[in-house]
Amino acid sequence: MINKPMLFSLEECERCDFVKKQITPGTNVLVITYPHDAKRWNVDQLTEAAYYEVFSELQETAPILLLPDGTKVTSVIDIRKKIQEL
Repeated sequence: MINKPMLFSLEECERCDFVKKQITPGTNVLVITYPHDAKRWNVDQLTEAAYYEVFSELQETAPILLLPDGTKVTSVIDIRKKIQEL
């Protein structure tokens, strides 16, 4: 179980950059950014993405907001709303 929201994003991702700009310094969100191409991920990144069960989803869509209750939010609009609520 995590204790604060985690935003999984990719480099060179416009949707990810848009969402990251919504996060103000006081917002309690951990931002994790991986290389856009999964072939460039190191062992720790692969392990982390697998542990939080976002690896396969990040191959199809990004960003992903993982909430402490385990809910995953993938819509940019919904992620923005959740971040504003924090």
